[in-house]
Amino acid sequence: MSGRLSRFRAEAAQTLHEIAAGAPASDLESETLDCKEDPTTRSDTGGRITGRPRDDEAARLITDAACCLANHHGGTIIVGIDDKARGAEALRGTALEAAWMRTRVGELSTPRLAVTCEVQCVGEARLLLIDAPRNEGMEPYAASVSKRGGQRRARRFGTDCQEMTTVAEMLEWARARGGYDWSAEPSGRPAAEARPAAIGALRDFLRESGEPDRAALGELEDGSLLSRLQLLRPDGRLTRAGDLLLCGADVPRLRYTRRPALGARSVARVELTGRGLTEELRAVLDVFSAGNRELALASGGFAEGSVTALPPGAVREALVNAVMHRDWDRSGPIAIDHAQDEIVIHSPGPFLEGVTENTVLTAPTRTRNPHLGSVLRSLRLAEREGTGVDRMYIELVRLGHAPPTFAQRDGGVRVVMQGGSPLLAVLRVHAALPASLRRSARTAVAIDLLRTRPSISEEELARAAQERPEDLRSFLGESVRAGLLQRTAAPRRNGVPAWRLTDAHRETLGSILPYFARPAEESVRLIAALARSQGEVRNQDVQDLLGLTSARASQLLKRAESDGVIRLGPGAKPMGRGTFYVLMTR
Repeated sequence: MSGRLSRFRAEAAQTLHEIAAGAPASDLESETLDCKEDPTTRSDTGGRITGRPRDDEAARLITDAACCLANHHGGTIIVGIDDKARGAEALRGTALEAAWMRTRVGELSTPRLAVTCEVQCVGEARLLLIDAPRNEGMEPYAASVSKRGGQRRARRFGTDCQEMTTVAEMLEWARARGGYDWSAEPSGRPAAEARPAAIGALRDFLRESGEPDRAALGELEDGSLLSRLQLLRPDGRLTRAGDLLLCGADVPRLRYTRRPALGARSVARVELTGRGLTEELRAVLDVFSAGNRELALASGGFAEGSVTALPPGAVREALVNAVMHRDWDRSGPIAIDHAQDEIVIHSPGPFLEGVTENTVLTAPTRTRNPHLGSVLRSLRLAEREGTGVDRMYIELVRLGHAPPTFAQRDGGVRVVMQGGSPLLAVLRVHAALPASLRRSARTAVAIDLLRTRPSISEEELARAAQERPEDLRSFLGESVRAGLLQRTAAPRRNGVPAWRLTDAHRETLGSILPYFARPAEESVRLIAALARSQGEVRNQDVQDLLGLTSARASQLLKRAESDGVIRLGPGAKPMGRGTFYVLMTR
């Protein structure tokens, strides 16, 4: 078995173990694992029956899933799982023959897909494990999904199979498979056609980087500068990236609009023709900067005296990402709409294969136009590879704003960032952290979550950070050691551990936390319910339940006691670590 298939099988084995332990199969599926119920094991009324060893409906279902996985990274299908049930009930089993299914999948796929099929028994359930290897060709597998021969070409996005219905989608898939880089191709244009003003903009970006070696690069003569930035091919002509950045075009590549409010008429617009993209970028960044409100910070020991309504680093990163990742074979400009303190950037072309709005923060780093991306990073217009989206999260959340949102719509990718006046308390929390945590997108995600809820589990943080829970354990440990987070005194009802902000940071954030602003009467009722459910209640329980400091929890316990809702527990001291209360009985 190959290394890739053995990794798939290891994932399948772990999944079966967790299903048997009670985890729902739907929560365990991944980019490379799909759980399927054998449709022949369910009667017309929904009851369980033995099922058939050979069935074309089941074969079509499995062929479609196998082609979908193969058109992405490959993977394993576990046949015989009810993803709506738990434990032994989920292990429904199948009677499908392995050898017949392997042959039938090949017959129902174009080109012919060679899968491996094995029978595996878990308890009393007979399951079928089908491994689909990654498609290494340039033609996506198509599955025959109907008796009339209708075909479907799908690829895996997260845990879904999305059909490729257009030639453009299949071409994009093939390019991603073959490593095609539009931006590195020859443009046929001589270097003499590069606009002097566009080369001047290159030099300006290098000088503004703040790095001496970049500034020195900007002082080279034109030919040497373009060669060092790899914008020239060996024959002295420009690459397509060089043509894009330095030569004029009949249509604008960027369109910026600023409005005083959503729906209002524009007060500023950038839509330039006949310029190089470096000139357009410079013009858009300058006009955006002029319209980005500057806000003074009240005294509070901040290193910076003011901030802007939208963090310029995050906006520049989003704009440059749009340039790097867009599909330049498609027409239409990158649209930048700036209204009040919100900016929306729409870039033509879908997400790259394997990237969705739910994986954009942690998807493996790839660029649709690697050569163009390398040039933009050399100019220091873009962050180093793999950190751009992180920077957007960090810069927005540290000011108290919501994280950016990403969506695929209207034939492209849409990024939305909302700014406004900063929340000084959130800035103080970030400023107090060690540098390693300040630079971490995980920190930004954790703080954003804990602004609206008293505690988070490892699973909740993983879902928001788009990572696996086990990959976050070192971060949680570092956060505890740094005084950002602490474990709650008691786990959740299902025994799952949880983390919350430390008392110091809760005090700093104060009324920003909605659970700090709860009326005392409501808190007393919640304390009574907690005492009723677990038999007794302590100061730490109230802190974890309501998201309060120790001092505030003590005040509420005293309030509940004076209201006759709870009383001091048997043998408990009125003060100290052993203090606990029980529900007042009448």
